[in-house]
Amino acid sequence: MKRLSIVVLVTVLATGMAQAQEPANDSKPNVILIMSDDMGYSDLPKFGTSEIPTPAIDRLAGEGTLFTNAYVTAPICVASRMGLMTGQYQQRFGMYGNVYGKEKNRFFLRETLLPEVFQKDGYRTALVGKWHLAGNKAAQYFETAGPLKRGFDEFVGIRGGDSPFWKGTPVIRGDKEFPAPEYLTDFWGAEACAFIDRNRSQPFFLYLAFNAVHAPMHALDADQEKFPSVEDENRRIYDGMLLSMDRNIGRVLDRLDEYGIADNTIVLFLNDNGGGESRARYAAHSRNYANNKPLRGHKFDLFEGGVRVPMIMRWPGRVPAGKVYGKMVSSMDVYPTLTGATGLKMPKGRHTDGVDLLPFIKGKNETDPHEWLCWQNRSWLPRKAGEPVRPTPKVHNSAIREGNWKLVRLKEKVDSKDRPPAWALYNLANDVGERKDVAKAHPEVVSRLGAVFDTWRASMRPTIE
Repeated sequence: MKRLSIVVLVTVLATGMAQAQEPANDSKPNVILIMSDDMGYSDLPKFGTSEIPTPAIDRLAGEGTLFTNAYVTAPICVASRMGLMTGQYQQRFGMYGNVYGKEKNRFFLRETLLPEVFQKDGYRTALVGKWHLAGNKAAQYFETAGPLKRGFDEFVGIRGGDSPFWKGTPVIRGDKEFPAPEYLTDFWGAEACAFIDRNRSQPFFLYLAFNAVHAPMHALDADQEKFPSVEDENRRIYDGMLLSMDRNIGRVLDRLDEYGIADNTIVLFLNDNGGGESRARYAAHSRNYANNKPLRGHKFDLFEGGVRVPMIMRWPGRVPAGKVYGKMVSSMDVYPTLTGATGLKMPKGRHTDGVDLLPFIKGKNETDPHEWLCWQNRSWLPRKAGEPVRPTPKVHNSAIREGNWKLVRLKEKVDSKDRPPAWALYNLANDVGERKDVAKAHPEVVSRLGAVFDTWRASMRPTIE
């Protein structure tokens, strides 16, 4: 029997624009935050040329607002999730990659995470799926605050980055381990629906963090067999994984309809970083045969293919339906957007880099949510010739985007007296694939944006790696 892999879904593009009347329901809205893992930017039919049908994601796009210039704060799992859960650049905690352990995470552990705000206001909160903010190994997980100590009333999922998808895979409920009763993506869908069943009559916050379509490549036969015309077996597995994720997102949406609470539930969906490469250049745990075209780069990279992701938000009657929003937004915006939408207050005395997106997508604020965004992350370089790339301490890649200008600098030795490598400059308006470096033709842009980046970096905490 052939086995397939799981894929995580992102957003779908919709046309037309409709905005319903403000609903009369004054009860606190529910929130479902859905995240996919390592999905390719073009693996949704509305973002590229994809053979994978995604009716549930298509539905979200048609009934909500689609963001075509959405970014995450890092091209890798842990750092990206830190930005999402705090509404801040994770560099403020000294994080420039996947870093584990209580001591190294000490600044991040001081932060009030998004679910804690909802929990303190009486919401029932749950994480279903991937945590990955307390290490991969059991010792790392149990020595560092896990989800039950960071704002979640309930947790069922995996603690680390990657996991087999098959029935019998070890998963955790609360703090007890047990074998998964079914294929993981289907199990996450079932658990999400069960949480809604139990809490449909009270406000709830559900973080549904799929580990699809992260490697290993495991998909159910029935899902893989729906793509007989795809010759590459690895790609067929990937397609089956993504199909499974969409199916389970559909189960969740159907459950909301069944209980008549869809209009009072915010659903926000995004991907954690770009899709993994397919070549042996990357380690097996990150190869998943995703398609990022026409974007350059993949997971680990600060080119568009590593940090630009699909994102969608649905809230019937409150968020414009069928709208495509093209201005630059960030995963850091999720925190203030969801707290603002639900009438909750941001924690006192804490910095926030994100903004509430609702005034922007409703047309009440016609300025840009962000004048610029910055990135700085560890480089992934071969340790030895012919080996897969690995995270390289004290060697970083950096980038800044302002408008259509994008500066990228690779392989800088931080904490070194060596002169940093030169910036490359790309005009995304006519070169979204970042193929033509125009730095020599626009030295004034390089100088100005480089200075903005330097000011930003000086406000961050030095790397704790």
